[in-house]
Amino acid sequence: MVPQKARALRGVLFSILVATPCATGCSSGPAGGFGGNGSPDGGGDASTSSGSSGGGSGSSSGSASSSGASSGSSSGSGGSGSGSSGSGSSSSSGGGSGADGGSSSSGADAGGCGEFTGDTVPTCSKDGNSLGDCVGGTPTIQACANGCLREPTPQPSICMVGSATNWSCPGSYSDTPVNDGNYYITSFGCYVDANGNVQTDPGDNCIPSGLSQAISAGLCPAGSQGPDCEEALNWYTADGARFGCLARLRITNPATGMSVIAVALDFGPSCSVEDSVSHAVLDASGRIDDYLFGGEQGASDMSTVHVVQVDSSTPLGPI
Repeated sequence: MVPQKARALRGVLFSILVATPCATGCSSGPAGGFGGNGSPDGGGDASTSSGSSGGGSGSSSGSASSSGASSGSSSGSGGSGSGSSGSGSSSSSGGGSGADGGSSSSGADAGGCGEFTGDTVPTCSKDGNSLGDCVGGTPTIQACANGCLREPTPQPSICMVGSATNWSCPGSYSDTPVNDGNYYITSFGCYVDANGNVQTDPGDNCIPSGLSQAISAGLCPAGSQGPDCEEALNWYTADGARFGCLARLRITNPATGMSVIAVALDFGPSCSVEDSVSHAVLDASGRIDDYLFGGEQGASDMSTVHVVQVDSSTPLGPI
């Protein structure tokens, strides 16, 4: 259960952020494309969380309701309509840490540059596992051992590094993906567990800031009010300011190799959460935490996931 004081603090943060539309936050995310194809982005849940989490799907606490039956305190505030975001599906698993992969300059396929056709600067592949461009009709492709990181246009994309050098969270929530792709996972929002039971979040109103975008994109039924959208998607995250509204993310537990694809649907988590652990945090639906770790997690659990952005056509769910 989330302590009453933590819930109150989360409500204060929500009241500050609720006036900020997802479209504004989403526009601050990376604008680069994948192999000639752009990818829609998603918003996140501005939440605060801390505390160790227990197993099981139960009630959540921490980072926008992160961690079921948690022993530590947690507070979260729904960002811009509070919310959940996620869904995702990705091809290939991301690595946790390590050096960049080697490069190769061979043709993408017999037809020429393949998915990199039209890319004159290094661009992430659709599966997020490599980097490539096409200059003069000749492709140059580099494998990225830790995945590819999209940079804002017109900057070239890069292969992720072994240890983050760019983490910071000076405002309400971060809008910059860390360059090693490693985050501590927390949980928030409404979802349907593996047994088909609806799980709610006492610290979140389950109305994601990216609700209208999700409806327009056909991810949620017309007329969705929020909780029904999150429950329909199930595989969603916050961190939309980092990755962009409705961005597809491959989220991997490096310890087990298990991965899911999720969609960024909301703002957050709050910088107070990241500052409490001096590390980037990915706020995800409880269903994702359950699948990857067997229960909802809190920031203080420091449960690491590796995140790679993938093409917007990637199906959501376990891979």
